Amino acid sequence: MHLTFLFFAPWGCYFSAVFNAAAGITDALYVAVLMIVGLLVHALWFQARRSLRTHGMAALFCLLALFVILPMSWFYNEGANGPTLMFFVLLAAYALGAIELRPWQRTALIASFLIVPAVLLITGYRHPTWIPAYADPGQRLLDLTVSYYFSIVLLLILMGGYFRRFESEHRDARDTARRDSLTGLLNHGAFHGVLDQYGLQRCPATERAILLTYDLDHFKQVNDTHGHAYGDEVLRHFSQLLDETVADYEGVAGRCGGEEFNVFIPRATRDDIVALDSRLREQCLRQPLRHGPVCFSGGAAFDSIEAFSVDEWFARSDTALYAAKSGGRNRSLFDDGQAVTIPSKTES
Repeated sequence: MHLTFLFFAPWGCYFSAVFNAAAGITDALYVAVLMIVGLLVHALWFQARRSLRTHGMAALFCLLALFVILPMSWFYNEGANGPTLMFFVLLAAYALGAIELRPWQRTALIASFLIVPAVLLITGYRHPTWIPAYADPGQRLLDLTVSYYFSIVLLLILMGGYFRRFESEHRDARDTARRDSLTGLLNHGAFHGVLDQYGLQRCPATERAILLTYDLDHFKQVNDTHGHAYGDEVLRHFSQLLDETVADYEGVAGRCGGEEFNVFIPRATRDDIVALDSRLREQCLRQPLRHGPVCFSGGAAFDSIEAFSVDEWFARSDTALYAAKSGGRNRSLFDDGQAVTIPSKTES
């Protein structure tokens, strides 16, 4: 948002300079100042792009406008009878609504927006001769009309930036609420929501979805032996490998409790699941942690042709998982008892 505003602000200065010169509203000094200010704001835009300090550059622009550009506009555009107060309001909306400020900075800025226009109003009242009048009423009408529509354009830019920022923050907050804070995978509620949505849209005659449940082997022993910090490292490492592997099969992964993970793939064959499981185990072996590779057991269950039930689906997947663990761990089984993968003795 700040880059967009800093991009359009100098062009506003150039347009105002050309307009004032063409309409004969102000003298050459003010036109020159506007051109110089436009170049300065352009420099702020380039610096913001290069350093990514967009808030700082935007704050400098606001200070420049508040204490230099708008006071000069006040004295060159007939004070309270001109359009400057509109620009004060627009600048306040941008500075106070879009720029991140500390409490004392916000207080100082609010005070400045209250004091500077008040000082200008009082000065114009006590020294009316300091403010040159328009040459004729038509010139004032032209200036107010153009300034009004120019302000509308700036307001639309501001509102667009506010809405985009709101949508981005709302989307980020919603995504954060759906994610497990440690691993970044979908949390229990979000993963169940994916299955519920699938249940509403499923076409049993054409789709063959699968649910996998993975459980890290001897994870309690890992925590007790190497500490919970290392246990968290194991969870994050496995989650990253799982997420990367599942993504290639258009699936989603979730952490549904402790060291238990679930995977949902909307369309898959047995060969797909064998390949996925084998690849995941290979990745764990190739990327061991400092106390060895991550070992896990798994259970897989295809969506049944009968009436759909998330609980029944989880139950079949869990049953296959427990059978794999009972059979020696570090392996995966389908819910019909067929092996997904059974590691060799050197891998166990």
